[in-house]
Amino acid sequence: MAKQEIKLDSQIPKAIREATQAGKTTIYPIAGYKGLELRVRPHKDSPDATADFRHRYTHPITGKRPYMTLGQYPALSLADARQYHSDNMQLLAKDIDPLENKETQKRQEITDRQNILNHFINEWQALQDSKNLSAKTIYNNQLLIKPIKQKLGHMKVTDITPSIVIRFIQDIQKTHLNKGLRAKIILKSILQIAKAHMIIEYNPASDLQGTLKSPKTQHRPSLTDPKEFAELLRDIDQLDDASQLYNKRILQLLSLTFVRIGDACTMKWSDINWLKKQWEFKPQKSGNRGDMVASIVIPLAPQAIAILEQMKPLTGDSEYVFHNPRRKKAPYHHTQEVNKVLNSDLMNNGLGYKDIHSPHGFRSSAKTMLMERLGYDELITELALGHRMLNAYGTAYSRMDLLHQKANMMTAWANYLDDIKAGKFDNVIHADFKKAAKQNHG
Repeated sequence: MAKQEIKLDSQIPKAIREATQAGKTTIYPIAGYKGLELRVRPHKDSPDATADFRHRYTHPITGKRPYMTLGQYPALSLADARQYHSDNMQLLAKDIDPLENKETQKRQEITDRQNILNHFINEWQALQDSKNLSAKTIYNNQLLIKPIKQKLGHMKVTDITPSIVIRFIQDIQKTHLNKGLRAKIILKSILQIAKAHMIIEYNPASDLQGTLKSPKTQHRPSLTDPKEFAELLRDIDQLDDASQLYNKRILQLLSLTFVRIGDACTMKWSDINWLKKQWEFKPQKSGNRGDMVASIVIPLAPQAIAILEQMKPLTGDSEYVFHNPRRKKAPYHHTQEVNKVLNSDLMNNGLGYKDIHSPHGFRSSAKTMLMERLGYDELITELALGHRMLNAYGTAYSRMDLLHQKANMMTAWANYLDDIKAGKFDNVIHADFKKAAKQNHG
């Protein structure tokens, strides 16, 4: 079959039929455009054929004659093919190879796409997924990521400036002051990944002090007076075992161990060492805060062991001490249930403890009274709270440091709670922490 030049779009379907009937690949030149052609390739055992436009040109440097596929008909029209041919000829006139230029543009598009903030958001989220974060933390992160994606996700990280970050955070703060600051923290973490990849030299979400509104510090309510705290402990002990068993036992453990409420509710049987009378676990806050230890060992006083022994016949076959089969994704007691009881009319002569004492408040209560009433040192109380503390050489104490002293302190604390519940407020033994430390290291 003789080759014919194609001048009109209407000639292409006929050319495809002819090539298909002939059963072989056929080339049709495009009239008036040197090197531009339509290649028709029939398919074996199929009535269909592939027709694509391609341009054969002379390389401006090597003199070789490569082919460049422009696109497939009918997605690419004859007019489109002619325009691509003209674009190529303009590049060749500047000694630019069209194929090499296309590859360069493709690499640049990939680079640009990888430099978009959404790319680093995905990398940050993958990093968070590798951590053992609580369901609440994951949910909160998702709420904060949403506005970041909507407003900034499409931008190149190289185009994000401190002024853009400030306007973004200030827009959120118009309705949610704290949410804006939390979004800024996450945005800073995301941009830090871009900095680590050397895409940006400076994190535009850093050093914004004085440009954003800051909330007044509000400490969670806690009772630190022994007599008032004793009333709280008696209120907890009088809760009904039949209807408030989990809430009662969790509140009792909070008073004895002063861990965070989330850690108490997610206590696992596998983390309890009955022989050593210890509870070893990874605090939920450890993945988000630099001042928290990665894992903590809580020595368990006899009073705490007794509570766990009461729970073992009930949930010992489950993963969690406070197992809740109704919660499929998080089968343990919900922290809000503990809050509700503490604030309910079951407590404090029907008034509840709202704005007086919170589950988190047990930490402040314990620290204050351990230091003021029992004479324990700042260091050992901070370690018992799971905070990272530095020694004289600037090195953080490990989870095992001062464990013997911590065990003695936890037992002394539990006994002190028993005493004040019984009305013995003057029976206080002050610990000589420094002397004990010297004896243990001597």
